[in-house]
Amino acid sequence: MRKVIYLVLLCLLSGVAAHAQTEYSRPGKYYIQLQNGQIVYADKLQYKSPIFKQNYFLLDDSLKYNPGNVAAFQDEDGYFARVEVGNSYDSFAKRLLDGPRIDKFYTSRTTYDYNPYGYGYGAYGYGGPNTSRRRIYFFSKDDGPLYLFNYENLEEALADNAASTAMLRKYRKDKLINTGVSVLGAGLLAAGGLITAGSAQTTPSGGSSITVSPLMYAGAGILGAQFVINLFQKDKLTQAIEVYNYQVQQ
Repeated sequence: MRKVIYLVLLCLLSGVAAHAQTEYSRPGKYYIQLQNGQIVYADKLQYKSPIFKQNYFLLDDSLKYNPGNVAAFQDEDGYFARVEVGNSYDSFAKRLLDGPRIDKFYTSRTTYDYNPYGYGYGAYGYGGPNTSRRRIYFFSKDDGPLYLFNYENLEEALADNAASTAMLRKYRKDKLINTGVSVLGAGLLAAGGLITAGSAQTTPSGGSSITVSPLMYAGAGILGAQFVINLFQKDKLTQAIEVYNYQVQQ
């Protein structure tokens, strides 16, 4: 009887020990990747920005890491990688597209509006500053560093894929056409404005009459049509990396 009891107790202790070992070795659902490649897991990850103190990552309310030592991290909002391009961008960019080889990221930058009556204070120089946030896009290849998401960088990164290269060339051609259409539309609008201004005449009753030049309508029509067409066109730069990733998977 005693042997049976000892055997049962031994089994229970072994199960508890195995469970504890599993819990101890189980990585957390979040992590930071250090510059040296080491990955530190945590069940709770926070980015702290205390006033008058240095920012830091806080893991499980106990471990602190300097952001300068962190290359990437994963938290409840997604995956973020360090931005090394320029000094005016945020330190980390969020991943939008997770591909087999090419990933797309973005970060945001605050811009301040200028006006003739002062720096960033309403339309007439009163009230709070006029600020806006705009996205800045990046990409990485094979988990490498982040590069600005533009034609020149993508042309080099996707050079080993014919379909993506063709898509980039189509993007460049469309951009040149767009630039030409914009110049034409703006030129017609400006010329029409000058003609319209020169057509001002004084009426017998002492008023004034202005004849709007057809060039203004033509210029406005061209610019309006171009805006609508561009609004519904897909981003060919993003399509180029999607094609690249798709063909890698095949």
